[in-house]
Amino acid sequence: MSEDRFDRNERLFGKEGQKNLRRARVAVMGAGGLGSFCIAELALLGVGAIDTVDREDLSLSNRNRYVGAWHSDPIPGTPKVELARRHVELIDPSIAFTAIKDDIVSAPALELLKRADFVLACVDNDGVRFFLNEACLAYNKPLIDLASDVPEPDRFGGHVAVITGGHGCLHCLDLLDPHEARRFLSNAEMVENEAAVYGIKASALSETGPSVASVNGTVASLGVTAFMALATGTKLSYNFLTYRGDLGTVSRKTTTGTDDCYYCSTVRGMGEWADLERYFRMQRPSSESSAA
Repeated sequence: MSEDRFDRNERLFGKEGQKNLRRARVAVMGAGGLGSFCIAELALLGVGAIDTVDREDLSLSNRNRYVGAWHSDPIPGTPKVELARRHVELIDPSIAFTAIKDDIVSAPALELLKRADFVLACVDNDGVRFFLNEACLAYNKPLIDLASDVPEPDRFGGHVAVITGGHGCLHCLDLLDPHEARRFLSNAEMVENEAAVYGIKASALSETGPSVASVNGTVASLGVTAFMALATGTKLSYNFLTYRGDLGTVSRKTTTGTDDCYYCSTVRGMGEWADLERYFRMQRPSSESSAA
């Protein structure tokens, strides 16, 4: 590695900041459209160790937004995590990279989370977010949650939430869809029963919406920039960003959770006592989506 490789980084946050990045281990949960951008930017920043988990293979519709996928990569048969590994090795082969092809809600993913210094959640399912929120609180891991969103026609953008000690969590900041989280906590039979009662096909409960590279790239860059600030000691004057691509705006705010939040007050710092393994024993619907 040339001595001046990170010179332009160091002009912003100094040599010690760059050393902090090199010492950092970041777990990127979800190596899809958002995750692939984040992983590439983390590698370019000079992060020393990157871990990622994603169970999916590249699909034809991923080609519109997956950073690091080549036209010649076979479909099916190309794990997203291996594409991420290849991309990181092309950027900087000295980075320690761990790729796990598995569910994010799994024992191997939890082990990566437990050893991480920072966790980036790049998922499109609020049930998975619910698990990551609880896990990061239990093990006192800073969580940066990223989401791209198209809530209605002609409106698109996303958000970045920075969850660190004392600033609430995804639950008490009201950033989780309770219905989606409840379906996640239900077994396959309960989801089928709900579909029968409300007349909704079970397969429709996990359908994903529009997703394009430029929107994902903007949200990913906002999230990685927040990580960069935390890791290098640069002042971060917000814990929530809202990106409105249709308006061309990014707004920021600092919010705090509720005093009676169970997860903040009780689960935080519990570690093994939180019994996160209970999620692995659940028989969730096989159609559950995870990576954004």
